[in-house]
Amino acid sequence: MKIAFHHGKPATKEAILALEQTIGHGISPAFLRFVEENDGAEPQSNIFKVGEDNECGVNEFIPVSQIPEEIKIIEDLPRHAYPVAWAECGNYVIIDEGRKGAVFFYDHEILDSLTMLAPNFEEFLMMLDPFDPKSVELRPDQIERVWISPEFQKILDQMKKTE
Repeated sequence: MKIAFHHGKPATKEAILALEQTIGHGISPAFLRFVEENDGAEPQSNIFKVGEDNECGVNEFIPVSQIPEEIKIIEDLPRHAYPVAWAECGNYVIIDEGRKGAVFFYDHEILDSLTMLAPNFEEFLMMLDPFDPKSVELRPDQIERVWISPEFQKILDQMKKTE
């Protein structure tokens, strides 16, 4: 793997069995190996490709014990699918065991929007690249306008006065 994981712990057998009962299917071996060490892990800052022209990052892997509750939140999730990670901007990374453990990106703003990321969880983990915020370069012509919360502006103004 190209990135490090922090604060993970082994998933309990009870949580794994509860997830399998919820989805009506066993979980894929690659995901099982991952949660045996990294359940609920936070990855270092990362980025992965979503389709040809989009990117996202994983904020945190969902603890196995919480996945059954997350399933209830997601609309139109295939029967044997379940979320495994919270991605940026309120999105999810999903495994669909009905499609041999393939990994998908779920965009919460677009119904019926599953974009295939990898044929299995192991290959998905290999897609995660370290992200360096300094690598982002904005040109002045890319920014047309900026909105700042009035409350945040007050904080900025206060900080300037104390400098």
